[in-house]
Amino acid sequence: MFDGHFIKILTLSVMLGATCAVRKTPWWNVNNTQREGPNVCAVEVNNDINYNYYTENREWNPRKICGKQTSVRYECCAGYYRVAGHSGCTGVKPLIDVIETARRVGSIKFARLLETSNLAEELRNGPPVTVFVPSEEAFDTYLRIKGILPEWLLDGNNYINLIANHIADRRILSSHWQANLLIPSRLQGNVLRINKFSSGMETVNCHRIVRKDQFSTNGVVHVIDGVLDLALAENSDIIELAAKDGRFGIFLRALENSELGSRIRYSDVPCTIFAPTDDAFRHLPKQQLDEMMANPGALNALIAYHIVTHPVCVPNVISEYRATTIQQQELTLNCGPHGTIVNQANLKTEMYHGKNGLLYILDRVLFPDRAKSIMESLKEEGLLTFLGIIRTAGLEESLRRLQHFTMFAPSETAMHSLSEQQLVTLQRNQKSARDFVLNHVVTGTYFTDEISSNQVARTLEVGIPLRFQVYRGTFGVENALIVKADKGCSNGVLHVISHVLHPAKESLDYILRREGNFSIWLDAMERIKGVQPDIYNNFHRANSSCTYFIPSDDAFRRLGNVKLRKLLEDNNYLTKTVKNHIVDNMMLSESFMPNLQYAIKTKENTVNVVRKNDKILVNDATFVKSDILNKAGVAHEINSVLLPENCPRGYRRTRDGFVRRMCI
Repeated sequence: MFDGHFIKILTLSVMLGATCAVRKTPWWNVNNTQREGPNVCAVEVNNDINYNYYTENREWNPRKICGKQTSVRYECCAGYYRVAGHSGCTGVKPLIDVIETARRVGSIKFARLLETSNLAEELRNGPPVTVFVPSEEAFDTYLRIKGILPEWLLDGNNYINLIANHIADRRILSSHWQANLLIPSRLQGNVLRINKFSSGMETVNCHRIVRKDQFSTNGVVHVIDGVLDLALAENSDIIELAAKDGRFGIFLRALENSELGSRIRYSDVPCTIFAPTDDAFRHLPKQQLDEMMANPGALNALIAYHIVTHPVCVPNVISEYRATTIQQQELTLNCGPHGTIVNQANLKTEMYHGKNGLLYILDRVLFPDRAKSIMESLKEEGLLTFLGIIRTAGLEESLRRLQHFTMFAPSETAMHSLSEQQLVTLQRNQKSARDFVLNHVVTGTYFTDEISSNQVARTLEVGIPLRFQVYRGTFGVENALIVKADKGCSNGVLHVISHVLHPAKESLDYILRREGNFSIWLDAMERIKGVQPDIYNNFHRANSSCTYFIPSDDAFRRLGNVKLRKLLEDNNYLTKTVKNHIVDNMMLSESFMPNLQYAIKTKENTVNVVRKNDKILVNDATFVKSDILNKAGVAHEINSVLLPENCPRGYRRTRDGFVRRMCI
């Protein structure tokens, strides 16, 4: 019996939890609305920014509007009033015509304009209509901006076109609204564009609808926070509207010269254009503007970066909002101290509303990477030390004009890992600076989606080879990892790298002989020369791309005299042992992430590499010295020999029934 009661309680709890999860409304908010009683609706408010949003919902969670926390108060829903002695709003107001409904919701001056026009009789007794009425505050602001005196409103016929643009035929309730819904207004040839956004906001011609679905006997009234001005309501091509304005000559000239102009004119999908004025363009350095105008690819990228593929209404921007441009890049819109900002540019309050989209006015030009030169991108990325060395080298202007190249720019951390003396020399000596910079620049454009392991690119002028590596989740070039990849610029590609590049100038054989502690390894190479000439040749060959785990003489001696003698006298066994220390790809120590085990295929078996507690182990051997860059690839000194029978795959039962160590 206890079990049966327990199951019922558990089932009820799960059902209640599921219900709350679907509603996504806190329990305390539900209790508030229940205490308020029937026909009570939430109003979201913030008095600091004079924000009021009538939700027409019983439940609503407060949120932040442009960083300002809102609260919720409760009022009677549309058409209801409080009755003394009863909780909630149990009184039902009588339906009245749309003019009186407009007056009831507080749009007093606009209601007076309606009733003094030739449309008054129809609006009182005619067929159903939808009227978007400005709030009293919005209408007062409009009158002040336009310089219209209150006494001029005594005859509504003087503003009959303005009135008509706020009226649509039929009763159109919010339940019928959808994204980019076009509704013909009473002003012939003009349409009203309604949009719904994920933030919960709804707009008409980008004015926020602050109160909706106010029923009347002959229609419905919706309150908006602006005026549907005729200057914004022309049913014209958005590019033609911008041309009439006269402030966008440079932008429109570039737009018409690109492939985007015709796409916008004839597209069925409305767009949003953030158009910089001619003054915004003139704030750019003349050389930068001239170079951009002369580069079709950069200019096309620049224009595309100002065009979003769907309508963006500024009232919808109540927090960070990301919009996708016509070339699939992102613009970030947010609330700024002086209004809406797009990336770092201020959006002016003016707007054009055309049949094929919206146009806003920017006070700055937005620059995608594709429209910037590599020199400009270096500055933007904060790579000022490397940029300073480019200037010392006298290469700034040459690299600004150079086309189709790739630069590997060391990060600031990488640059400051050089000794103080090295850095001072690079900052003062033009020849040293020039050689240094050219070691980091290759001919041709290399994006990471086009490179493969052991692929070689050659530096400018000298043609020194730089070898690429592909790792799991990242990429490398010579002795560095690419930490920020694929910044496509107007004249090439920029990658930020983790270390200063030191292109290999010496063979591995030469380096080991100079070090003096690798004579046994070098002797082993000579012994297998006739058995495995390709191994021997790769070891000595320039521009190979292998990884060598090289035991020191001390590591070999730890095997003991008997085992070491057997190893060196058995060429077949010696060859397997040498091959077990060589990997076909270059693998930097930095490419091994902490606490992960990497299965690495050598020329003989598979070894495991692990980075743990600031040490790197390959099987049971520890790295003593890492990243010895050479013409054959990269070498790591280890303190133990990787014998071919000591492989990480463990033991395996063989056909004869015995369990033996097997390398698979």
